[in-house]
Amino acid sequence: MQKARKVLLLSIGYGRGHHSAAISLAQELRNRGYEVHIQDPCAQASPRLFHLTQLFYRECVRRMPWVWGIAYNQIDGTNWNMMLATPGIAATMRMLRTQLQEQQPDLIVCTYPLYAYMLDAFADEGWLRSPYAVVVTDALHVNSAWVLSHAPLVCMPDEQSCHETRTRFSLPEERLRATGFPVRREFHPGKKDPVPGPRGEGLRVVYGAHGSMHRIKADVEGMLRLFPEMHLTLLAEDREDQIRRVLGEKTASQLHFFGSEGEDLSNVLNNAHLYIGKAGASTVFEAYCAETPVLVNYILPGQEEGNMQLLLRDGAGKRVEGTGELLRVMHGLLSNRSAGLKRMQVAMRRASRNGGAASTADALEARFFPSRTP
Repeated sequence: MQKARKVLLLSIGYGRGHHSAAISLAQELRNRGYEVHIQDPCAQASPRLFHLTQLFYRECVRRMPWVWGIAYNQIDGTNWNMMLATPGIAATMRMLRTQLQEQQPDLIVCTYPLYAYMLDAFADEGWLRSPYAVVVTDALHVNSAWVLSHAPLVCMPDEQSCHETRTRFSLPEERLRATGFPVRREFHPGKKDPVPGPRGEGLRVVYGAHGSMHRIKADVEGMLRLFPEMHLTLLAEDREDQIRRVLGEKTASQLHFFGSEGEDLSNVLNNAHLYIGKAGASTVFEAYCAETPVLVNYILPGQEEGNMQLLLRDGAGKRVEGTGELLRVMHGLLSNRSAGLKRMQVAMRRASRNGGAASTADALEARFFPSRTP
């Protein structure tokens, strides 16, 4: 019996996107008979330093998105090969070098671009024999860091991102493939009441609590006034206690806080009529698979603008500025027996942005294991 090929997925714990893509792709590859492992070398090599960078990222997301926009633009012009000598990254390289020499994977896939430059350096040292690829986790406005390594295959989340990136950097056609964003198969269109009642009877909304507490309080109280019988789920992460205090016990008792009962996000998003929140890549593409329209009320400059534009272009989402506009848009979508909401659901279906995990696995097999390709 032939031994299963080993695939190593290198990810990082900034936001949900990198880990989500890695987990989804791992699920698909395991179903095809591969032995798959996911590692976060940055967190493993320098846990304290990595924790500090996570806190910085989280603060930028919640309080200073403009700071992240500046950082993202600087990263776009950074020579990532020069970064490999910095102390924190050098420690990660030492750990990754040891792991690769011990594990000898048949393929390495990076869902964070920094690792590809480390692999370039290992290949230049002459000992790395494992091929490697990159899976991009943002759409349209793709940072140069994703594509300037020597990885022979870069999997892109959509056709336009693929075309624009190939043109911008004069990359060969065979190196970039539009495979879609890998999403777990648990995300799929669920049971949605097609016509929520005028007071929100049957209406199910998922709200990502990413912004300021003032904005969260205004949005939640406004939605409950407009649709007092709606079912509202908050993705609060580690802020549940703080949000409960800000809203008050009476308002908080009308909400469901995701994670408090250990449920899976797919169960919540599949059955929701709307997702309201940040335009993170993983959530946006999960919403596509669940056919749950998106109202973007918060965005990280640079990194998430392309995800939002993809929704707008497909007619599958809208941008809302402030609580007043959020409530007006929700009222409009649910008027006339939810005609506007149904149009957005149909637009998501037509965009057909599901199946990214399978398409990415297909591309990896075709490039690196052609004997397995039908």
